[in-house]
Amino acid sequence: MAALHLARQNYAITFIAWGNLASPSWLANYPSLKYRLSPKKSLLSALSFLAKVIWFFWQEKPDFVYVQGAQQTPFLFWLPWFKGKTSLIYHTQDYLEYGRHRFYEVCERFFAKRANWVISNEPNRARFMASNYRLKAMPQVIRTALPSWWSIPERDITYRQQLLTVAGLRDVKQPRLIVAGGPYSDERMSGHLLDAMLHIPNNYALIFTDMEPDTSQYRSCNHHLSKKSLGKRVLMLGKFTYEQLLNLYAVCDIGILLYPNNGIGHFYQAPGRLTEYLKTGLSLVASNFPGLELLVIKHNLGYVANPYDSMSIAKAIENIGIQSDAQMDEIRQNLINIANAEFSYEFQANLVFGKIFNCL
Repeated sequence: MAALHLARQNYAITFIAWGNLASPSWLANYPSLKYRLSPKKSLLSALSFLAKVIWFFWQEKPDFVYVQGAQQTPFLFWLPWFKGKTSLIYHTQDYLEYGRHRFYEVCERFFAKRANWVISNEPNRARFMASNYRLKAMPQVIRTALPSWWSIPERDITYRQQLLTVAGLRDVKQPRLIVAGGPYSDERMSGHLLDAMLHIPNNYALIFTDMEPDTSQYRSCNHHLSKKSLGKRVLMLGKFTYEQLLNLYAVCDIGILLYPNNGIGHFYQAPGRLTEYLKTGLSLVASNFPGLELLVIKHNLGYVANPYDSMSIAKAIENIGIQSDAQMDEIRQNLINIANAEFSYEFQANLVFGKIFNCL
């Protein structure tokens, strides 16, 4: 997202990626963005990626190097010693708390302490990171978010009716579709969410995505469902493209953001799904942890629940779904407006990049 944002500001950006996404469809829209792919095939391909990074730096002498994620830092252990006048920007989407991933933690600490600027996606994570790594300054914060200019599909009523039919809710008064935005997972409190479905009326259905048959997630969900009496009210859908996923969100009513309390990353969660949900008009049911709870309450984004208490989850869902269709439509538009304003990527990015590039 940083590469796209800066390219839209007419910065000349070279985006070097170790992966398998050749010729992205959006590339033609960004003439100032050069995309250099290093195919990710084996461990040896990591050496090829490293060579490309070194060669580019040696040849181009860029004004700044923007490093996204702890997984990239092992390739750049040499850069702080040879950077010269080049500024280093390190951006972490998931601060790796002490003891979780020792190798990446060592590499991330080394690079972050020597970077000119550090960016995190959540203020509490930033505080922990600054204290843990003994950084000279608090990291800047840019929320993981979609920008206001990101295209969002219109609400497709025909598609909604198809889903309601599959869920057995086509002829039910005031049907409500809940979307979990991913597969069944203990890391997303899916078992407790299914239990909550037993405590809410039959006009609600729950949707999981990326649930391919013969996967552990699919089997786990089926095993849990076999002990419940939920009928067709839980839909296990397969893989979606990103646009298809947003189209699904747009026809649903409630988005789920539940996480376990098992570390800083989950306790101070900053999921990309938050603004994906908001931009498609979904009210949120989120864990009642301080970071998410503050956002939900302050901006009236939905309700929070104890993620370990199925009754608490059920109550939060019903607090949203019990409202009339007209009220839901009004809330939907308000959430879309919020997503395109203070919850847009550029709302924080413009401020942070303004500070950084004024100093280059």
